Amino acid sequence: MNTRMPTILQRILLLSLMSGLLLVAQDSRIPGGDQYDSLKAAVRNGKMVFESADGNFRWWFDSRLQIDAAMYFENKNAMSNGAHFRRLTFAMKSKLHRDWEVELDMDFAEQVDTKPQTELRDMWIKYTVPEVNLSLQVGHFKEPFGLERLNSSRLLTFLERSSISNALPLGRRLGISARYWWDDLGQVSAALMGHEPSTRIDKGQRDEGFSTNLRGSIAPINSHGHALHIGAAGSYKIPDATSELKPNTIEISARTESYVFNPKFLHTGDISDVNNYYRYGGELLYVNGPFYCQTEVMGTQINRWYGKPTGYLKGGYAMATLMLTGETRYYYSDEGEIGPIEAPKNPWGAVELAARYTVTDLNDAAAGIKGGAVNQLMLGMNYYPNTNIKLQFNYSLVDLDQNATRKGNLFGDDDHSFIQMRFQASM
Repeated sequence: MNTRMPTILQRILLLSLMSGLLLVAQDSRIPGGDQYDSLKAAVRNGKMVFESADGNFRWWFDSRLQIDAAMYFENKNAMSNGAHFRRLTFAMKSKLHRDWEVELDMDFAEQVDTKPQTELRDMWIKYTVPEVNLSLQVGHFKEPFGLERLNSSRLLTFLERSSISNALPLGRRLGISARYWWDDLGQVSAALMGHEPSTRIDKGQRDEGFSTNLRGSIAPINSHGHALHIGAAGSYKIPDATSELKPNTIEISARTESYVFNPKFLHTGDISDVNNYYRYGGELLYVNGPFYCQTEVMGTQINRWYGKPTGYLKGGYAMATLMLTGETRYYYSDEGEIGPIEAPKNPWGAVELAARYTVTDLNDAAAGIKGGAVNQLMLGMNYYPNTNIKLQFNYSLVDLDQNATRKGNLFGDDDHSFIQMRFQASM
């Protein structure tokens, strides 16, 4: 009995192993037939790229690590110095059957609290019509509104976008869009955008909020190192249905271009009985060798029911940068967006100086809206050791009015300053 037991056990283990291997073999079968093509790998602009030999398929990663730290020179309100992970993103991008593109992008960085949180970023499917400069896109992506807001966080000149670019453009939402472009001349984009994925609730008989967007740009000057961009955008929106706000209610808010101290000085509070609101913006961008400047103005008109006064909020910014080491920036007229700097000319890297002045006004006394106003100067220096690594240093002077109180929770007229820095790796 004792001599046979190992043999029986061995047979049982052998049968289990063979069954497992058969199951693995069945599970590993790739559906769809016997289509096969060889794959090659390469490094392009610092990214690992895998591509089929016939060029019909391509996959690449676009991940990002941003570590921020800030120190605030306080005035009336206590502000929290510290450091945090601003972004920890992992993205896979792909081209399928030549004319289709898919992107999956997640952010694992800490948000308001320190618990691990996952945020949906770009999650979309795109089809480009062959031999026609037309693309159709569906999924979760940025609405076509706001030049600075559309720019990737990897390419930002300062740690944060201007306060007006955070207040009025809505960023990523579920939607569908179409874009047509003229080679080296410009583009026009149209979109129908819905809700943010994290805000979907049981609305009963309430419809989801939506917005229609239209953005166009032209580039009368467009060559490498010399480009002029002129753009405009408009949007019609009805209020979102969310669990935080009553029906037909909106709120507009913004930080003062820093994220380590999280509270938003600028905050309108609840604006009730909103029928719809229009947003509009103008864009201007110019690149001439190592010099680059950009400006935007934007505003919103809030239309309300029951004879309540219409609200008008507005703002804008102007920025300029200079590459001390001589590099220039890429510009993409087919998307109407600024791109990265070219590879550093020196083996030790590239250095950039930058300045931005922002005016954001979320006040409308006639409409009873007291969201606060800010005039802010941001100075920056960026160091690029190579195309994958960036170190950023900012110093800012903040001039707030008496209504910038975060809905009455902070002291108003709190003029202060701060320094902040970022270590960024793009993979």
